Amino acid sequence: MEDHSPSKALRVRRQSVTIKHVAAEAGVSLQTVSRVINNEPNVRPQVQERVHAAVAKLGYVPSLAAR
Repeated sequence: MEDHSPSKALRVRRQSVTIKHVAAEAGVSLQTVSRVINNEPNVRPQVQERVHAAVAKLGYVPSLAAR
């Protein structure tokens, strides 16, 4: 019998993707993700690239209610 269960990435997309998911994917802290999303200074370009890549991969969209 074949396993038709969705991959982990698809399961995450069905749920709300949070900065916790982005941080785990990028291998950084929640604060670092927040700094990158809010264009704050003092984040290395390499780290910014990893965070942006994780955001794109997971389809993260900031919650307006969380602001």
